Parts: sequence; structure tokens; C-alpha cells
Amino acid sequence: MRKIDTGKLVVITGPMFSGKTSRLLELLERELRAGRKTILFKPEIDKRYSKAHVVTNKGIMLPAVISPIGSKTKKFIFEKSKGFDVIGVDEAQFWNSKSNLHKVLDDLVFLKKLVYVSAINKNIKNEAFETTSKLLIRADEIHTLTSVCAKCGNDATLTQKIRDNKEVFNKVIDVGGNDKYEPRCRNCYVPYKR
Repeated sequence: MRKIDTGKLVVITGPMFSGKTSRLLELLERELRAGRKTILFKPEIDKRYSKAHVVTNKGIMLPAVISPIGSKTKKFIFEKSKGFDVIGVDEAQFWNSKSNLHKVLDDLVFLKKLVYVSAINKNIKNEAFETTSKLLIRADEIHTLTSVCAKCGNDATLTQKIRDNKEVFNKVIDVGGNDKYEPRCRNCYVPYKR
């Protein structure tokens, strides 16, 4: 097993259905194969597929620790991460501003931990998620993924919220899957009217 001699923050970002969680789990499985102690966190509000696992849209899964997403985040993640070399965080955009997730993970990196994070790039109004943007500026490495546009098949970089086949812009934080969201390219994305 190669020892981790320096910390690193790796952020995996893109729209819904771009394979962010798949890439996260793939990277964590590599670390497990290398014999590194690995822990994976998921936000308490993400109850899709499984409560005790992070699950991809394809059904691939790894066990996960359910984390608070507010002011208790730092103490919780630090306590649970003791003795682990590698920390994974799925769906980072769901942690709220009180969590200071970006600072928590930055502190772990400075303790020579390898941290992998998946996060949606932009919300349904084509604006930055606060937590995602704060993680991106601290990242040592960024994996930017695209999806396939649900309308035309081109590369999609945006996420469109839909209801009854119409674009909607209510409730920016709304956990869901293909029942609520579609990946879209810029030509097919319907912008939010300010």
C-alpha cells in the first residue's frame, strides 16, 4: 500500500446524470483495492435508493455514513473520519452554508487526507450552488463531466427541472432523479426568467 504523504481535494462535478457518483465510487474502490481505509458520507436529506448506501443511477453502491448537513457537520465528519486515509462525500451541494463543508474538507486535506467529492455544478436556474463553488476554488483536481441532453443528444452541462413535461423553477433543493430532472445542452435548456 502506498502511503498518502500529502492531502488532496478532488472535486467531481457536472449536471445530473453525468456520472458524478459513478466516478466517485470508482475512485473510492481504487483506494480500497490499494488497501487504504476509506469512509463515504452522504447528506441526510438524500434518501433515494438506500439510506445506508450511496447508490448510482445504474444501481452500483457502497456503504455510507449519513451526515448532518448543517452546523453539526464539522464535529460529525471529523469524529467519523478518525483513522481513515480517504474520505468520500456524495452530493455536496446539499450541505447548507451553516455546514461550512468546504472548510471541513479543506481541514481534512491539510491533515494529509485524500478527499473525493461529487457535486452538481449548477442549480436549475443556471446559478452556482454555494457549497459547490466554494469546493471548486479549493480543489487540487477537478473532474468536469457532461451528460447527454434529453432533448437532442448533444453534450449536456445544465440540469432542467421538469413537471408534467414542462420546465419549472420552484424549490431549488429538491432531491430526485429522472422523475424530476433532465440533463440539457445550452440550446435545449429553458432559462429561468428573472
